[in-house]
Amino acid sequence: MNTKDEIVAAMNGENVDSPPPALFSQTGTISMMESSGARWPEANYNEDLMIELALQPSKQFGFATIRIPFDITAEAEAIGCTIDRGSNARQPAVSDSPWRTGEVGEPPDLIPVEEFLAKDRCSMYIRTAERISKEHPELFLTSCVVGPLELANYMVGMENFIMASFMDMDSTVKWVEKVTPYQCAYAEALSEFSDNLFVITEGAEDIFPPEMFDAYAPSEKKLYSSIKDSFSTAHVCGQTSNVLEPLAGLGPTALSVQCFGDPQEIYDRVGGKVILVGGVDPIDVLMQGKPEDIVLSSKKAAAAGYSVITPECGVPPQTPDANLKALAGYRGC
Repeated sequence: MNTKDEIVAAMNGENVDSPPPALFSQTGTISMMESSGARWPEANYNEDLMIELALQPSKQFGFATIRIPFDITAEAEAIGCTIDRGSNARQPAVSDSPWRTGEVGEPPDLIPVEEFLAKDRCSMYIRTAERISKEHPELFLTSCVVGPLELANYMVGMENFIMASFMDMDSTVKWVEKVTPYQCAYAEALSEFSDNLFVITEGAEDIFPPEMFDAYAPSEKKLYSSIKDSFSTAHVCGQTSNVLEPLAGLGPTALSVQCFGDPQEIYDRVGGKVILVGGVDPIDVLMQGKPEDIVLSSKKAAAAGYSVITPECGVPPQTPDANLKALAGYRGC
């Protein structure tokens, strides 16, 4: 229903009159797992199964995109955190860490960056991206990394990190700076084989007060500057009204945030600074809505000036096939 060339043009700021649909965030659904035979949790740990499941949006609905992986815990696992493998309906999650001691002190010495890149699923995802780029050059490949602030939260625990941010901001900045070289190296390696890097950038003001954003921004900027061979998309879940402009200023090609039903307000503020992707609420619209709701939201975002129409966060595993089909074909409705 659309092509890779359309998405490349859109990410270059062209083709704004007819923005293509795409999937940049996680794409695994229970229905696609059943139809393909590639299921979680195995598809999170096996290259062949991961590729087969990741191909389903293209095979079944006509999307010109492919996204890997389905979760955001590979870097935490490689650095030393404990991972819950998840289930067929639940993604892997960080369950524990050697650094969750209740206090955020000085960051420890960590494994060498080269060892980090060669470990566990970080290495696997780099190999998988390379395979997809060679085996499916017709598809626009988005790979995913987490920002250094997100990784530091996984390591020390979000509650501990947030409390320390209020009590001793310098200590948390040191943790973020400590893991930044790892994320920069991983992002650079993935960008070599990817068309787009989807970066989970922690900036939601319902978690961190907006005034704290500036303290962590330098490390986030370093991450975006390390992405040399692909487009990049900064993604934030939650409320971002007071940090929109700083987020756009980090250096991504595109920005993916929740618009809460008002894509025009987002576009009016930062549409001249960064490509906007999104427009479709993943829960209320994509999962729980009807096909006509998806078409309406997609066209509203297109009219507002969004360059690529995507879900504003990961596709929920329970999303009906009919709704994904409606997103893929919204321009013909």
